[in-house]
Amino acid sequence: MNDKPTRKPVTPVTVLIWALPVLGGLAVMALAFARGWEPWFGYGAVIAGVLGAVMLASEHFGVSG
Repeated sequence: MNDKPTRKPVTPVTVLIWALPVLGGLAVMALAFARGWEPWFGYGAVIAGVLGAVMLASEHFGVSG
C-alpha cells in the first residue's frame, strides 16, 4: 500500500498567494525610492518578501527544516 500523503494541487490562486510577499516587498522598495529613504530599506524588504514566499511554498509542500 502507498502510505504517502497526497499533495495539495498548485493552483493559480496558490501561486498568487506565494507572490504576495514579493509584491509587497517591491511596493516597499518603490516607496523607499519615492520618499528618498535609504535604498537598503527597499532591498531588505524585497529580500524579506522572497524569503516569505519560500516559506509559504515550503509549507505547502510539507518541507520542514
